[in-house]
Amino acid sequence: MYIALMFTFLPLYYSDNYYNILHDKRDVYIGFSITFLAVIALFSVIQIIQTRGKIIKDEMKSICLLDIAMLLFAFVALISTCVSIDRTASFTGENAWDVGSGVIMLATAVYFAVSRLFSKRADIWFYIYIGSFAVLMIGIIDRLGYDFLIMHDEIPLQYEIFISTIGNVNFWSGYLAMLVPIFSFAPVFMKSRVTRCFSYLFVLAAYFSCFITLANTTYIGIGCGMIYIVYCSLKDKNRLKNLAVNMILFMLAGMAASIFWKRQITPRAIDTDTISLLLLEYKLYYVVGIFGVLLLLYTLLAKGEQKKAYRIARIAWIGVLVCGLGGVVAYMVCNYSLELFNYRGSIWYFAWNGFWDGSIKDKLIGVGPGRIDTVTQAQIAKADFTVVWDYIYNTAHNDILEYLVTTGVVGVVLRLAIYIIPFTMVAKREEYQAERAAILAGLVGYIGQGLVTGPYVLTYVLYVVLLGMMVGYAEVSNRRKLHCR
Repeated sequence: MYIALMFTFLPLYYSDNYYNILHDKRDVYIGFSITFLAVIALFSVIQIIQTRGKIIKDEMKSICLLDIAMLLFAFVALISTCVSIDRTASFTGENAWDVGSGVIMLATAVYFAVSRLFSKRADIWFYIYIGSFAVLMIGIIDRLGYDFLIMHDEIPLQYEIFISTIGNVNFWSGYLAMLVPIFSFAPVFMKSRVTRCFSYLFVLAAYFSCFITLANTTYIGIGCGMIYIVYCSLKDKNRLKNLAVNMILFMLAGMAASIFWKRQITPRAIDTDTISLLLLEYKLYYVVGIFGVLLLLYTLLAKGEQKKAYRIARIAWIGVLVCGLGGVVAYMVCNYSLELFNYRGSIWYFAWNGFWDGSIKDKLIGVGPGRIDTVTQAQIAKADFTVVWDYIYNTAHNDILEYLVTTGVVGVVLRLAIYIIPFTMVAKREEYQAERAAILAGLVGYIGQGLVTGPYVLTYVLYVVLLGMMVGYAEVSNRRKLHCR
């Protein structure tokens, strides 16, 4: 029920004042989570009494490396807040998209509850799907200019940066970066053709949203998740058909978006950022679709011919990956400026310089979660050039840099450990391998969007729930077998 609320009600909720949507989601999350944890605590006390403390010993034996990393990160966040110059703002995260130490600690408790109680029921994917798909459809309808929920009346001048019931398009990018990879891979373990069709419908709609939404960051986050999906698909030939279908769906979404882009047949013209514009103007989505068709044909080849084609496909994927990542790095190095990625370059510049100018204490445990503005504002004040974007920066728009500044070297090392450990939990010949791979794809999508967006309350909550599900899919007795010691 808790997971259903997090993936359905929380994303769908919005208030009359659209500007306060993140604060409202934070309040709803805190209310649900405290109630959830209170019930769990009550039943835990009853179990401890009934088992005379034996359950505590069993849980101590099942503690894994991810548990330790999560606990230590929450502890560092708390200590950093205690020594912050503004402990209230650091705890609440009111100036940083509501991800302060309070949310971090609460989310850690939620992680432990979900990881211990997750029941691996197949219908959990239905609850995740129904809310996600509703949010997605509202977003698409929004982009086409049909404001049937009357959400945009109060913000006509900023219509282009608000979408669905999520809020800012960057938050939308982070949301899709987690959900799209999950449902792109979900058909691999879904047994019913009907459920697979629904999953593909979600992916098709999400790809269409990418084309018509003003945000390059959507492609970056989803792209990172899809890189992992390609890797998983190339490890097992039986998964290649699903990958091929995804590539063809991307082409179909591009073809549909192209029609809306060329002709304004809806109340609102289609927004296109750099990547969407390139894809639509040069019809590059056909390239992806053609590769998908070839991959689909490959699955029909004889086994002997499949082996040769399979080797070629793996080599081609490695080549594309290396060229793509190399191209992104080269572009950023050659084109780096304070205006890069909608002035993210300026945030990174001031945050990095602020970190190096900080005291030893600040370098070790940071200035407090949600307090990156204290560093950037000081750097802006002493800059010897004109700063175009000089108001308060909510986050660094990069998770690694964010936690480096706000929780220090200790915090960012623990955060990196939390990112890496789930990769060791997907083992061969283990039950629920495909389900865990799908969740891991969503976690990779979160990491990808974090490189250009940063933590905010909704995606942080969903990320922690997915981490709990990741551990929950492993039986308590088998956790140590999953390199989770």
